[in-house]
Amino acid sequence: MKRIALIAGRGRLPSIFASEARKAGEYIVGLAIEGITPRELQTQVDKIYWVRIDETKRALEILRSEKINSIVMTGKIPKAVIFNRKLNLTDEASEVFKKSVDSKDYTLIKGVASILKKEGMRVIDPTPYFSKLFQKKGLIARRSPTKDEWADIHFGAKIAKKISGMDIGQAVAVKRRMIITVEAVEGTDRAIRRIADLEKGEGAVIVKVSRPRQDMRFDVPAIGPDTIDSMIAAKASCLAVEAHKTLVVDKDEIVRKADSAGIAVLAI
Repeated sequence: MKRIALIAGRGRLPSIFASEARKAGEYIVGLAIEGITPRELQTQVDKIYWVRIDETKRALEILRSEKINSIVMTGKIPKAVIFNRKLNLTDEASEVFKKSVDSKDYTLIKGVASILKKEGMRVIDPTPYFSKLFQKKGLIARRSPTKDEWADIHFGAKIAKKISGMDIGQAVAVKRRMIITVEAVEGTDRAIRRIADLEKGEGAVIVKVSRPRQDMRFDVPAIGPDTIDSMIAAKASCLAVEAHKTLVVDKDEIVRKADSAGIAVLAI
């Protein structure tokens, strides 16, 4: 039995991971972030600690006291946290931030992973516990893309791979082979909602992919019902995600909302 610490962000993924890992016989210690982690997580783990986002020293002390050697990071943590200069960091974490050549997600997350490794803790890949959430190629919702939407999907997938490789974001919005929105620090759902501000954004196609050399321990692409809500608000018409690399959370609800709105959803 592994003793796994779960550093939990927003959304359903932390609870799904904890439930599946415990079914597999693992002992899960939740490290939950005040104001970010859903309260429901406390019923899914063996033990839980609530910390503020700025309490990195306390978090490390908890991990040491619980004799943790494996760590999972899952769920959304707002990227704006990166710009918070008031974080109460350990000396090691402060050095990571100071020495980082940039503030890209991978740069900082891998820096944190290196600190944990020095403490005898390794960040592990959570995706074996998420195997049911990955989709093979094909339709997810009922409607198939139109000929024009397929053209935008093929165009957008190439661009999305390039920007994800630069650690800018994982998604783009396309209309008539033109990029009209690129995901950045705000995240996919908010990037989609920005389409509504465009005069002719209606009918946009959203393409979401993994990084070219995706480290499955960190920031695996995911969509959920909120993604469809954002598409409805933006009057987007089609969502294409990368097959076998994107987590589809609450698939039945995604399909229900997409079918009701006439939105095509598929894995490519």
